[in-house]
Formats: sequence, C-alpha cells, structure tokens
Amino acid sequence: MVFIGDSITDYWDLDSYFTLQNDKRIINRGIGNDRSQWVRERFAADAIQLKPDWIVLSIGINNTKELDDDPAESNQIHIKIRILEDIEAMIIMAKDKNINIAVATLTSTNRPQLDGFITRSKLVQTINLEIAQLCIKHDAQFIDYYTVMTETKEDIDYLRNELTDDGLHPHVLGYDRMADTLVNTLPYPIQLKN
Repeated sequence: MVFIGDSITDYWDLDSYFTLQNDKRIINRGIGNDRSQWVRERFAADAIQLKPDWIVLSIGINNTKELDDDPAESNQIHIKIRILEDIEAMIIMAKDKNINIAVATLTSTNRPQLDGFITRSKLVQTINLEIAQLCIKHDAQFIDYYTVMTETKEDIDYLRNELTDDGLHPHVLGYDRMADTLVNTLPYPIQLKN
C-alpha cells in the first residue's frame, strides 16, 4: 500500500498507526511542499511501479498557496482545474494498471492571518465536492478527512484548533482522526495498531 502526497502525508508515521492483515508493507511517498502537478510527474515512479494493492492519494492544499498573492476568481479557477486534472490523471493511471486508488479530500486550514484564507476555505470546499465526483466517475474510493477535521465559524471552515499546532499540518490528534476515517472507509485489510 502506497500513500502519496505532500507534507501532511510525509509527516504521518504510518507504521505507528497501521498494520496490514496480509503482512504487506506500507510505503510513504509524501514530500513536503508538494503540489498536484509534481505528484503527477512522479506518480508512475513513486507509486505505480511499486505495484501496490492500493494507493492513497492526498494532494492539493499547497496549490492554493498562490491565493495569498492572487485571490482573483480567474486564479481560483486555474488552481481548481489544475488540481482536479492532475488527480483525475493519477486515478486513470492507477486504474489502467489495475491498481485500486483512494483519493482524500483536501483538509481545511486555520491560518486566518493569511490574505487568501477565506478564499482558500471556500475553494477547498468546492474542490472536495469535485474530488468526490471524480471518485464516483472513475470508481475510485473517496476518503473524507475534511468533515471530521473541520469546524465552521461564521460560515467559514477552519481546521480544528485542537488538531494542529501550525494551522495546516495535523498533529497526533489530527492524524488519529485521519487514521480512523481511513480504516472505516477503505475496503482493504488495514487495521489500526493498538
């Protein structure tokens, strides 16, 4: 099983959380600061060629960094299209090789001091809805980390304070929720370690 994505994946100590019933390995291919287009470029080498039973793809939040400099609607559309095209291409690559793939939602953030925070919050919601639709379209598994990690204040979604130290990356309590969500969603012999 391969987990691939950005720093949220990279920082997740997967071996501390999970065990596979079939004694296969869990491989972490997260890279800090990664974006969807760069994961797409390395997807064949870092995931497909390993011939895993499953790939768990979690990518896209770093693409939204551009909103802090340019929150214009045209840039929002560009970012959304980029993320969704890249995710769809990776789903197709996996499916073409008969590899099961699960695609996770982007997680919310809690950095209201950034210029693009409110725009980002709303865009992430839209992107997540479209990721769910891509998963339906291509018969991929959808993993909703967003709902269990988000709270809404005055119609704006925030990553819950108790799940993060920096407003972006989960800490152990955030990863606990992600792990529970994954195990309860994925139709694969993966279990939480005691």
